[in-house]
Amino acid sequence: MSQKPGLGRNLAAERAARKAATQQARLVPQGLPTVHPDRLMPSPENGRKKLLKIEELAATLLTDGMNTAMTVVPPDVYTAIYPQHKEAVSQRVAEGVLFVVHHGHRRLAAARAAGLAEVPILVRNDVPSLRIAAIQENLQRMGLNPIEEGVEFQAALSEKDESGKQLSQRELARRVGCSQTYVSHRVALLRLVPQLRQAVVDHWMKEQRIEDGEVNEEREDERLLLPVREAATVYARLHPDMQEAFLRGELAASQATVLSKVPADQQTIPVDVAVTDDCAAITEEPAAGPQLPEPRTEGTAPQGFAPATRAEDGPRPSRVRTPQHQADPYPGGAGAPEKSATTAPVAPVEEPRGVIVVRNVEELATSIRELLNQNELKMLAELLAR
Repeated sequence: MSQKPGLGRNLAAERAARKAATQQARLVPQGLPTVHPDRLMPSPENGRKKLLKIEELAATLLTDGMNTAMTVVPPDVYTAIYPQHKEAVSQRVAEGVLFVVHHGHRRLAAARAAGLAEVPILVRNDVPSLRIAAIQENLQRMGLNPIEEGVEFQAALSEKDESGKQLSQRELARRVGCSQTYVSHRVALLRLVPQLRQAVVDHWMKEQRIEDGEVNEEREDERLLLPVREAATVYARLHPDMQEAFLRGELAASQATVLSKVPADQQTIPVDVAVTDDCAAITEEPAAGPQLPEPRTEGTAPQGFAPATRAEDGPRPSRVRTPQHQADPYPGGAGAPEKSATTAPVAPVEEPRGVIVVRNVEELATSIRELLNQNELKMLAELLAR
């Protein structure tokens, strides 16, 4: 009796293998040659000695694949330019290495950490100077400015997948390999008025040392420069009218910081009484005030006060005023403790740090991180874990 097709085969394993192959093909751009990461070796002349955020990039490669091919060089081409590494390269070639990485050392480390079976490569055989080419690749890499990043992040958050679900900021941050705070700050920048957006871009350009031919060097100090963090956590929380007031000079930076803790629909420009009264205090005559009490001789009391009592006359009544909103613990003065001869200094009361406006959990977490130091954050985490 002939055996039926499929008997004795591990169909589940075959389906899993096909699914893994399909997933692997999705992670690798089509049309480019691919190679196993173990067949590549990092360049001994790589200028970036420490590779950062490998785990984050590895997680991104697992979900979205490697969208940019690594530039590699054949071993003989590499050793012709760097003969001092011929022995090390020859040893790795004997172990199965096919190419030396030119651009993409961080991607190679992340691909190995992610366990990818294939990575896309671009083979170069005519490289005049690997070192100059590496410098050019790093210097000419122009990223998006913070406002452009915010636009792209917001567009990605608005997209829906096949099931109609939208990404959260946390999920988007994981997929692109950055922190959730990084995403939330740049999305918050989109709430700025155009002039403040430009101030953020100008600050970014200055940090990147990008020459702007339209800006006169003599007027460089006149430009408003806003760091991303300050713009996202303070000015982006202001009502557009308050942002305009800040640009006109009607709202100081310190006042903007206070207003940013208040709901946008309740924000108004605070009136600084001390400033408005300064000129009047100089030009106007002083207003007539209450007469100062006459100097008193010993044994007399100022007008409006009871005569001082001696120790043998009994305890002196308390003169401490109780705030209107606070109940007097000793009504009518009965049972009040006697006042000691030496009064202990009163500890200063710490001013509150501000009001946290809770719009969502993510903004609440961002506000808490800005207000508390590391020890306070640790204490808060322990209290929340109880």
